[in-house]
Amino acid sequence: MAMYTNTLSAQKSFIRGLQGKDSLSMSKVLFGTMILPGYGQAYNRDYWKIPVLYAGVGGGIASGLYFNSKVNDAIHARNMLNYAQSAGFPESVMTDYINKYQKTADSYDTYKRNRNMSYIGAGMFYLAGAIDAVASYKTDKINNPISPQRATLYSALLPGLGQAYNGDYWKIPIIYGGLGFCVYWIDQCDSQYKRYRTAYNKKYATENGTSTDLDEFGGRYSLTTLKNARDTARRNRDLTILVTGLVYVLNVVDANVFAHLSYFDITDELSFQCEPIFINETSFASGNITPMAGIKLKLKF
Repeated sequence: MAMYTNTLSAQKSFIRGLQGKDSLSMSKVLFGTMILPGYGQAYNRDYWKIPVLYAGVGGGIASGLYFNSKVNDAIHARNMLNYAQSAGFPESVMTDYINKYQKTADSYDTYKRNRNMSYIGAGMFYLAGAIDAVASYKTDKINNPISPQRATLYSALLPGLGQAYNGDYWKIPIIYGGLGFCVYWIDQCDSQYKRYRTAYNKKYATENGTSTDLDEFGGRYSLTTLKNARDTARRNRDLTILVTGLVYVLNVVDANVFAHLSYFDITDELSFQCEPIFINETSFASGNITPMAGIKLKLKF
């Protein structure tokens, strides 16, 4: 019951935010945008951006679905050609198969690339909508030239963007260099894992007499060796994925910390003053007041 009440209260808060009757925090505006693209633009009163956002996201998804159906057609065409070749059809029948399926089968790579690019384009529009919701967010609560909350959300949405917001541009190539290396190493380890896994499966099938197809190493390595190589490649891949996540988290933490540090005065202006003073010392025993000389030191930093 309490969860239902909290959910209902949150819904009312988001609706009142759209109506201009309630002020939402930047994180809530971002959350609403991630759930419902265009929410942040409506909250910020940038209504003209909403159709642009939906056209980009919707167009990318529609294009991706279209080319995905073409990819399936190309796969079907490849399977039909392979079936015809393995069945040993007469040349006249093979010619009909080739005329019917070859062009579609040859377009597989093109369809796959177009499908992936369409989905990537839709994702970029979605991400741009989230970033724009944060960038266009206006509130009287943000009086400082650099907002730690904004810097944090920027880096969470797009690594390096928070550093650019803080003015730490030199950190961006370091972040992307680390992420790029991690992604490259993940791909290499995954390729090695699949390679040794296939070799292990073929070796296992050969030794059990269920297949005569040798692995790429020609059967030179034992099952134990292939298994160890497979497990090592998989472990390296998984560890690199964890390191990639760590680099991403450090990118967010760095943006937040250095945005907070921008508030502090770290100038090199130091001053030191030394001057004589006179102090009236009171004796508790006699009650007499005795003047005494002293030195006052003042350090300003």
